[in-house]
Amino acid sequence: MTDCARCGACCRVRLVEAYWHDAAREPRLLEPATNPSGLTLDDLDEGERCVVMGFPCAFLGPDNVCAIYPTRPNGCVGFEPGSVDCDEARADAGLPPLTAPDAAEAAPCL
Repeated sequence: MTDCARCGACCRVRLVEAYWHDAAREPRLLEPATNPSGLTLDDLDEGERCVVMGFPCAFLGPDNVCAIYPTRPNGCVGFEPGSVDCDEARADAGLPPLTAPDAAEAAPCL
């Protein structure tokens, strides 16, 4: 695995907003550990934000692997290795930025 796929910086130092469509795809987003308000899909309008996950993300394992990777929120899907946001997260976690060649070869962030 590449440096990006295992650092977990993006999951440790930034907030992730999940929306109705994210929770419809991944029901574990509405479990009590990530949803203390107890909201359900029936309580929300389509497109409404339902969960703001703090850091570290509740779904990040001790091995820096995402427990819901295939159904993670769209905000996570759009987070690109080597992007400005990635380099900022890595800096906040005390890690060096990814270089452009590393980013081009990196596996998707977990």
